[in-house]
Amino acid sequence: MARLSMSLFGVFVTVVALGMPPQGAGAALAPPRDSAVGGGEAGIFHEIFMTANSDSLGGDAGGTVSFVAEIVVGGNVARVRFAGPVTCLGVEGNRAVIGFLGPIGPMKVLAVDNGATGSPADGFGVSVLATDCSNETGVGTHPLSTGDIAVRDVPSKAQCLAGGWRSYSDAAGQPFRNQGECIAFALGAS
Repeated sequence: MARLSMSLFGVFVTVVALGMPPQGAGAALAPPRDSAVGGGEAGIFHEIFMTANSDSLGGDAGGTVSFVAEIVVGGNVARVRFAGPVTCLGVEGNRAVIGFLGPIGPMKVLAVDNGATGSPADGFGVSVLATDCSNETGVGTHPLSTGDIAVRDVPSKAQCLAGGWRSYSDAAGQPFRNQGECIAFALGAS
């Protein structure tokens, strides 16, 4: 009996150490989230840092945005830091519109993920327009000279329907093989 108890204790310690829920625990995986993360330098924008996420329909947004911008004041160039909490996130393909509350009020960032380094550079742009993150109107981008931006567009169950699954991929970047795989992913089952 002592040997069996020690074996079970070893399994328990291994499961806890690896952060894995015990089988049968009924722990559901959280659905994947849209995201835009990264940073670098882009034209007049320096020290860019962003980490934004939301559910697949843009709800429950969180994260932060921070950057330094060169602004002309009275003929002189000043560097001003803008930072604040993310208020909304709209992701479509490789483009993310991020709303955040900056020091001068609502601001909007457009982040563009163009894939691997060197295939054109990722883009970053800012506007002081109030936003609901539904579009990128009024924001141009500067190419990143250093750094990287990663935009992740995860599907909702509804976006997987009617052939929509063909436009999405799993967490490893592999295209879904069918609608059911996409829906399972959207619901957090894979």
